[in-house]
Amino acid sequence: MSTNRANYLYPSIGMGLILSAIIFVVILVPRWTFHPPKPDYLRDYTKQELRGREIYKSEGCWYCHSQVSRPQDWDAGPISRSSDYYYDQYHLVGSERSGPDLSNIGGKFPDEYHILHHQNPRYVKPGSIMPRYDYLSMQQLMDLTAYLQSLGVYGRRELDPATGQMKYAKFVHSTYDGHDEVIAVWKDGVAGREDLAKTLYNEHPEVPYKYNKEIEELVYTSPKEKDLQNAKTPINAMVTKAFANEDDLAAARKKDATVRAWDEVSFKEPTVPPTDPVALASLGKIRQIANQGRGLFNNECSTCHGLSGDGMGWSAYSMTKRPANFHEAKYADFNTDTWFWRISRGVPGTQMPQWELTLGADQRLYLAAFLKYVSQNGGLGKLEGMPVESYGKPPSAYGITMPPAAPAK
Repeated sequence: MSTNRANYLYPSIGMGLILSAIIFVVILVPRWTFHPPKPDYLRDYTKQELRGREIYKSEGCWYCHSQVSRPQDWDAGPISRSSDYYYDQYHLVGSERSGPDLSNIGGKFPDEYHILHHQNPRYVKPGSIMPRYDYLSMQQLMDLTAYLQSLGVYGRRELDPATGQMKYAKFVHSTYDGHDEVIAVWKDGVAGREDLAKTLYNEHPEVPYKYNKEIEELVYTSPKEKDLQNAKTPINAMVTKAFANEDDLAAARKKDATVRAWDEVSFKEPTVPPTDPVALASLGKIRQIANQGRGLFNNECSTCHGLSGDGMGWSAYSMTKRPANFHEAKYADFNTDTWFWRISRGVPGTQMPQWELTLGADQRLYLAAFLKYVSQNGGLGKLEGMPVESYGKPPSAYGITMPPAAPAK
């Protein structure tokens, strides 16, 4: 063998061995060794959903969309579990995220939205770079939609582990290519789908994982950082543990990924003042925490949102998009992590800053406590003290007599 030929042959053999090793480790070994536990929270695919899955593969949807939510994916929903892929012949996790992650897409939009979105993405998402799929038949679009609606913790494949029944869907008979088959549809049709949408709206599941996890860690651990140590004071007044410890929480989430780690403490003022010493102390603590947040709110937020949080601050009149009025009833349903998220990240498309860049976690939680109080009581409630409209009046307006001035020397 000549030296020139050897110079080409040996590198080729080496590269072939490297490529074979990569294929063996990345593709074959996981295929032989990946045996996730059978989930009791998820059913198998229907024939229609499997057809949709094949369309998803053949059209290359997984080139741009991933189907896995990792701990660091703070905006992709509940973390994926290995058992989520039990019924997949091979997974479609993907690696690119040119489009949003689809691991929890089920239930987020109605079926009609998905069909329009695939016919022409610009119909529902102006500026989308996704190609049109209007060459697919209506049956194919329906099958693809069925597959997408099956995914995630609010999808049509989700089961109630306690009963084994589907949470959000039911089976009905349909016809495909002249044959009868069973397909999954939303419970109670449009009404059932709207009930799910309302539930999701009230629960605010769009809160990024990052902020939900920060609240969880504060509730269940004793942090070392000083501002996080200080944050234990407001968080302990705003929520209570739903489980004794993190191990119990993790065990519950193996069955239901949507389980919340805490229960919200109501900041609504009672109609009748309590007489029980414990209830009085708890009410006093809530008012104290909210009032501490009020001081921060007056300094940092009142210019836009007004001193009482009614959205009528001095700067509000010059803004194209008016600041939020926290007296509106819709804000009363916001959970602690929802408030923490919005305060931390600001609101896209508005002039609200990202307060996580300038305020510590403890300060943002005090602000959240004040907003939670204001929204649930439709105003300042017992925090009002001096009426807002009276600021700037002389002390005599309140019957306060000032001491006489010292005589000039």
